[in-house]
Amino acid sequence: MLNDLSRPTRLLVAGFGLALGLMIGGPGLGEGSGASWVLLFGGLLVEVVVIGAFPALLGRAERRFRVAVDAGTGEIARGEVVPVPAAGRVVRARADRRHGWFLPVRGAGPAPSSLTVLVALADGADGVRARRVAALVPPDLDLGHGGPALLLVHPVRRDVAVLDDRVTPDALVAVDADPRWTTQRLPTDRTVVGGYLALVAAAAAGVAAGFGLAALVLTVW
Repeated sequence: MLNDLSRPTRLLVAGFGLALGLMIGGPGLGEGSGASWVLLFGGLLVEVVVIGAFPALLGRAERRFRVAVDAGTGEIARGEVVPVPAAGRVVRARADRRHGWFLPVRGAGPAPSSLTVLVALADGADGVRARRVAALVPPDLDLGHGGPALLLVHPVRRDVAVLDDRVTPDALVAVDADPRWTTQRLPTDRTVVGGYLALVAAAAAGVAAGFGLAALVLTVW
């Protein structure tokens, strides 16, 4: 969910491209015929469907992910797994009104919480690259974008972590100065969607498919 959004993002872009291809191909090739108007409105319909369906599907996936983060947090809190320490930096935070939070010192707290996305550095021992993780933290804990943190990453649910509040100010300074921030390949908004070039290719493929479909319909009509 956090480290690979390439498939849904490409499908979204391709869907918009398909709609655009229909809307361009119909009037462009049909020259005002009845079929061209059908294709134009068909493209608009496809666009409306994409706009309506994608947020719904993505929202459902995010809700499932938040449940998984809550479950993984509980496993760490109950000592059912041994988490892996990691240095982290904050990417963004979003409110979570359904799930509580947990910190090793402060303990567990009820909802609401803040679902905080962070980049966790890899220690190189298990071959895992730096990755994005999510942690449920108290809503009053404002870490700030790019702020350093110490994490306890779930050993199995590698997208789940707990913020370690046993950290000292000196340790946070050391995390911020860690040379691995410049030597490791870090996930970004560009990489998690598969790269912008791939999105351009998906859009072009969608437009080509829509244009080709419009040409086929006008030929058969």
